[in-house]
Amino acid sequence: MTGDFTLFFALVATAGVFALMYWAGFCYRAASLPKSIVKTVSVLLLALAALVVAAPWVLVCALMCCALGDYLLSLEKERAFLAGVGAFALGHVFYSAAFLGHPFSDSAMLWHGDRLAAVGILGVLAVVMARVLFRTAGEMRFAVLGYVPIIVVMGISALTLAPLGLLGLAVFGALAFVVSDFILALDLFVLPKEHGLRKLTSLLVWVSYWGAQVLLLLGMAVSA
Repeated sequence: MTGDFTLFFALVATAGVFALMYWAGFCYRAASLPKSIVKTVSVLLLALAALVVAAPWVLVCALMCCALGDYLLSLEKERAFLAGVGAFALGHVFYSAAFLGHPFSDSAMLWHGDRLAAVGILGVLAVVMARVLFRTAGEMRFAVLGYVPIIVVMGISALTLAPLGLLGLAVFGALAFVVSDFILALDLFVLPKEHGLRKLTSLLVWVSYWGAQVLLLLGMAVSA
């Protein structure tokens, strides 16, 4: 890793403060300008941290797309939601490119041991979620169904990375991202609006999502 280590970790720490603010005060509340700002900044700062250490451009693009997706989803409007889904889908494409283009990426690992089991689990999870969302996502079903294989491919792409040092964090980060997205789908399209679990799912989504972004940043940027 090249660049300013001190500034890198300062940006990540500041992003963590914004993430904690969002988790504690905004993630389960209605849309508002402060909510949008806090949510977006918590990931945008991670993208800036990646720039500071000259991380691969695909990683920076992935984080920027996710920050844009966070802003759009925070507006809680149908058109903004669809645009946000598109931004996250593009972010996953960039993440997949970052994984598959890494010097320590080897697709042969997908056919062995726990990696093969993980691929199988992701495949089953994708089929189950696609069937559930087709019944419950209403007019947004096709946009959501198109997103499912993209996030699963991102997770599988991460499984090609060798578990060497900090690079292993990226694998866990990618899988945490998949988990976060499927919990979000459950929250948005399966649970009734007044269901008691929705506050809990909102908290779990944010912890797994933002934690995933940090793991991906550390795994892909610091180990580069």
